[in-house]
Amino acid sequence: MVYICFLKLITSTIFYQKTELMKKLFFLLACCSIHSFLSAQSRSTKVDYQKESRYAIENDVPFPAKTVEDAIADTFAKLGYKATTSKGFTVYKGVSLPELGSGTYDIYFMVDKKSKKDKENSTVTMMLSKGFDAFVNESVDENVIQKSKTYLDSMRNMLATYDLEQQIIAQEEEVKSAEKKNLNLVDDAKNLEKKKRKLDDDIADNIKDQEKQVKEIEKQKQILEVMKAKRKS
Repeated sequence: MVYICFLKLITSTIFYQKTELMKKLFFLLACCSIHSFLSAQSRSTKVDYQKESRYAIENDVPFPAKTVEDAIADTFAKLGYKATTSKGFTVYKGVSLPELGSGTYDIYFMVDKKSKKDKENSTVTMMLSKGFDAFVNESVDENVIQKSKTYLDSMRNMLATYDLEQQIIAQEEEVKSAEKKNLNLVDDAKNLEKKKRKLDDDIADNIKDQEKQVKEIEKQKQILEVMKAKRKS
């Protein structure tokens, strides 16, 4: 009996240790996946644009496509650049960014959902052109491409800042809405208090009227009794 209990104790201990080990392994794998995604580096790619294969760079960002598009538009608008569209790309022409060096470029952005099922993450594709059809590529402009990759890598910080600001704006609206609702409730309470006072006054008046009416009833009964007494006589 003691031997059986001892075996059960060892078995349960081993099972517990395995369970805890599996939990730790899953946690480490999850952390690795998250770190891998958050620290994703921009990569080279090819896109079809105006019937030609163009050099581009892309990166995955942990934000919905709409947030990314709005953030890019907001950032470049604050820098004084207006957007145009071309073949699915948002284009900012004649852009001068310190992050890209001393040159001036037309910057092409395309933002897509990471996948049909994954709407919370996006892939940002960027192309650079020195004007018209002179698109930058790695074989000729390696320095610019490296700076572009660094710039695209850093964009997630801009996106995080923008997303936070939008959340703050949205929360401020929630606060305003809640405060407005509270003011409406305060006004309703005042109106209800007025109605209550009027109702209390009406009830008091009604009680007085009832008292008067009871007296009137007694008076009329007395008159009736007098009339009946005359009839008997």
